[in-house]
Amino acid sequence: MRLATLLMILLLSPLGAAAQTLYVTQTSDGFLNMRSGPGTRFDVTRRLSPGDRVDVQQTKGVWYYVRLPSGDRGWVSGNYLERGRPATGLLFVAHSDDGYLNLRGGPGTNHEIVRRMYPGDRLEALDRRGRWVQVRHVSGAVGWAYDAYLTR
Repeated sequence: MRLATLLMILLLSPLGAAAQTLYVTQTSDGFLNMRSGPGTRFDVTRRLSPGDRVDVQQTKGVWYYVRLPSGDRGWVSGNYLERGRPATGLLFVAHSDDGYLNLRGGPGTNHEIVRRMYPGDRLEALDRRGRWVQVRHVSGAVGWAYDAYLTR
């Protein structure tokens, strides 16, 4: 009897952990707001793009508390998340000691810096030369990044 009661409480708990990886779907305005709490009355802390990966930590109704590859956490509407694998060649900027990763004009540190990229930024892999990967940043900028600072 106690076990059945405990199971019912866990199943019906609005903050039960879901522990799954999902991806942001296409939205009518091109982004998904991440908020400080579970509802539209909470502040927007970040905008997520279609294809962005999130790890669900817990749920409350249709609201999902998620963790991004960058480590940022917040609440998003589960109506705009989907299961599945990211598009082929989809990568993300991982953490680095500097807090950013340089996108370079060529495969090596001797090439000019095109822009800075930050943990969690979405990239599309285009080519590879040794440990250097040619990528298209979510901003549209194309350049090269060292693979030790990239993740799927």
